[in-house]
Amino acid sequence: MDLLKRIKDRAPEYDSRYFDMILNFTIEQGSGMGRTSEEERWKQGKYFSTRYEMYMYASLLGLKKDYNLPIAAGTDKKKFIEIKSWQPYDIADYVIMGVLAKSDIDFNELENMQEEEVEKKITGLKSLLEGYANGGFDIIRSKMDEEESFFLNDNCFLDLLDE
Repeated sequence: MDLLKRIKDRAPEYDSRYFDMILNFTIEQGSGMGRTSEEERWKQGKYFSTRYEMYMYASLLGLKKDYNLPIAAGTDKKKFIEIKSWQPYDIADYVIMGVLAKSDIDFNELENMQEEEVEKKITGLKSLLEGYANGGFDIIRSKMDEEESFFLNDNCFLDLLDE
């Protein structure tokens, strides 16, 4: 069983109320011709090149602040691309390691579990990741509500990690 591959094959979701905020901090993707050029990125003045980069950041922020805000049942959700497509890969792996560290999975028992049990554990990891990302998005939203000018600083997202 390749646990890491199975985790990376998942496409995590987020609370759709954060959609506009995510768009506000990420660049508009190319004009139909592939990736956005460096010059276009610079002109847009956004903090993140892709939406999944902001998702990774929100996950790490939630993990660092130990703020897990599970997405409530019945909430309108949006889906990101599969984790295996996130780049840089090292940061995606770091996010997964953080979620694994916060999980209650007994890796010794995992080897002896039935497939259905393993699937439940992997689904639980995806939900845990979503909860930490949702918590990170909530921290960003709260900061915007209390001090919108905070995000005019080029280092705002680094500073937010240190608060």
